[in-house]
Amino acid sequence: MITAKNTKLFKDALESISSLIQETNVRFKQDGIYIKAVDKTQILLLDFYFDKSYFENYLVEPSLVGINIHELYNIISRSFDSDKLKLELKDNSLEINLLGQIERKFNISYIDISDNEISIPVIEYDAEISLKAYLLKEIFKDISLIGTTVTFKIKNNKFIIESQGDKGRIETIISKVKIKSKKNIMVKFSLSYLKNITKSIDNETDVLIKLSEDSPLYLEYYLENKVKINFYLSSMLI
Repeated sequence: MITAKNTKLFKDALESISSLIQETNVRFKQDGIYIKAVDKTQILLLDFYFDKSYFENYLVEPSLVGINIHELYNIISRSFDSDKLKLELKDNSLEINLLGQIERKFNISYIDISDNEISIPVIEYDAEISLKAYLLKEIFKDISLIGTTVTFKIKNNKFIIESQGDKGRIETIISKVKIKSKKNIMVKFSLSYLKNITKSIDNETDVLIKLSEDSPLYLEYYLENKVKINFYLSSMLI
């Protein structure tokens, strides 16, 4: 049995990933909950960890179950933030109890997914950029007016985000950013994926981006220091 005094963080964590990854294996380990999954297009890889210290009780045998994350989020999203959360791993389903002014019990059936664990790539990146989430989100909104792709550039230790489309071109130079870079870099990604990855991140959250040419983008952030979410996004040809 797993219990939490409220559902807010669990809800926020699921919101961050449910629109990107739907059906996946969830590993309940001694130290917390793990998800490693690839989206249907094979463009995006998710590496997710929810530390058990968030929960009041975390008494569960090490388990691997297939769950539709989108359905789970839809259920959790019906909770009030102050509701107490209780999860139980049954033989054929996950039981979700939302306990507050009203008490609700849901069961969602497990789904059959290959139990092969997804490998996380080991990449030595050439650049690291740390900035607030709201800056990225605002820049992506600007780019939506012009194009459908995003080019990240490190040039003379400056972080530049560009896009070019039928409507024109946009260039944004970000000054409030921490950069560690070994060399100049230019790499392109899908705007729609980047918007989906960042849309649920709180504006003041610190986001870490790692870049290398001909490598997937690495994007990392934390929720209340209890949930770590990493994304690997495949690059596009320039």
